[in-house]
Amino acid sequence: MNHPENEPDDSRPEQQPQHAEFQHRAHTALVPEDVGQGVFANGAIVLTGQFEVILDFVLRLGRPERVAARVVLPFPVAEQFVTAMRHSVQNYTQQFGPIPEIARPVGGFPPPASGPTGANGGTASAYGSPTAGHGNGKGGVHSGGPTVPGIDEVYQDLKLDDSVMTGRYANAVLIRHSATEFCLDFVANIYPRSSVSARVFLAAPQIPPLLHSLDHSCQQLKRRREEDG
Repeated sequence: MNHPENEPDDSRPEQQPQHAEFQHRAHTALVPEDVGQGVFANGAIVLTGQFEVILDFVLRLGRPERVAARVVLPFPVAEQFVTAMRHSVQNYTQQFGPIPEIARPVGGFPPPASGPTGANGGTASAYGSPTAGHGNGKGGVHSGGPTVPGIDEVYQDLKLDDSVMTGRYANAVLIRHSATEFCLDFVANIYPRSSVSARVFLAAPQIPPLLHSLDHSCQQLKRRREEDG
């Protein structure tokens, strides 16, 4: 039995889905007060799912070591982020010379192993202090020497607050730098206006490892998606 009163009335515009196009200007994005001060990080863990890349910026300095910020990027945005970082590194090099490498321990002591080798439903890679390798979710592997622990072991040593666990979405990134630091503004271009969802400060030597790790993860995700059809 039909009930015409329950069917949409095409003659009434207010009942029709509303569609609109709008443009954003990331450079004029709103910076919320609780985001503007930013967070400092000296390492990162890159997690990949089916459609997105998650960046966990970690602070390994003092106790407890923690995830300072978690950012969720759609895969195409992560690829654009890689390209933008390459350009930013080129601009830095033209202005200040090559970015210094991260200092290594002296006296013949090898750098300690760190970083995840995999994640459920995706892959993970890491860099920072200490160093890390890449993996495929099948347990510990060797990356140039020391055994790299699994992802569960890494996160067991990192404090992950409830307010950070859900992450901050971004579909654009603004990159600025001084002679010694880089500032990454992750922007959510969503109506009614763009806003900075997370701001992360990194020392300049941290940028090349982040670029390498993110590029590696994006290539892995791209190959996995191609294999899945």
